[in-house]
Amino acid sequence: MHVHVIHSGNRRQYLDEIEQMHRHRHRVFVGMMGWKALESPDGLDIDEFDTPNATYLVAIDNGVVRGSLRLIPSWRPHMLKNLFPDFVEGEAPTGPSVWEWTRHAPGDKDFPRDINHQVRFLLNIAVYEFAASRGIETFIGIADCQIVPRMVDLGWKVDPIGLPVNYGEGVAFAFKMHVDPANHDRLRARLERHNSVLVEMPSGLVAEQGRMARFAIELAMDMPPAKINRAEAALRELATVEE
Repeated sequence: MHVHVIHSGNRRQYLDEIEQMHRHRHRVFVGMMGWKALESPDGLDIDEFDTPNATYLVAIDNGVVRGSLRLIPSWRPHMLKNLFPDFVEGEAPTGPSVWEWTRHAPGDKDFPRDINHQVRFLLNIAVYEFAASRGIETFIGIADCQIVPRMVDLGWKVDPIGLPVNYGEGVAFAFKMHVDPANHDRLRARLERHNSVLVEMPSGLVAEQGRMARFAIELAMDMPPAKINRAEAALRELATVEE
């Protein structure tokens, strides 16, 4: 299983997975967590912040979406600034190194336990890899108080930037979290996953090309180094067009 970066430049390669993601979010947040404000007759959780400004990290397991999260640059419209400013005392942190983290939906109660364990760790490892690729130093967002122990268990230092607020289905507060590269290594060690987990496909590929390229990249990422040359030779042979 790998975590894919989906954004406005490559989203057409992931149309099936994007719909799966929105359906999974609806199942998690409405069906499992009871957030009635997000209930939709089409079974899709899509809000005003699911725009081209959003980047999604999506855990994909042989074409099946197992979990996802949404990241938005702090200088673009986002939930904490535009929807819930009252959760923050003063102003929310902003700047080129600050992104908002929302719609975190790891796993599903109907998935096998080992799958949920993997997804929980893979999404957090992927966040660190993505942060390194974009120069992100701080994440902000809103967390339900019940999930804070899980965040702490995963090594995040959660700093409140506002008082707890009762939002109807629970109590939540605005937070900021510093990106600590040392915790990235600890998470890898706990999952015993030492290779990269993040896949970011380039823009410009059509859906069919993108799907094949994704499979090839995932296989290459998991391949023992001793077999790389053999794999490259096999791929070149397959790519040769017969006249």
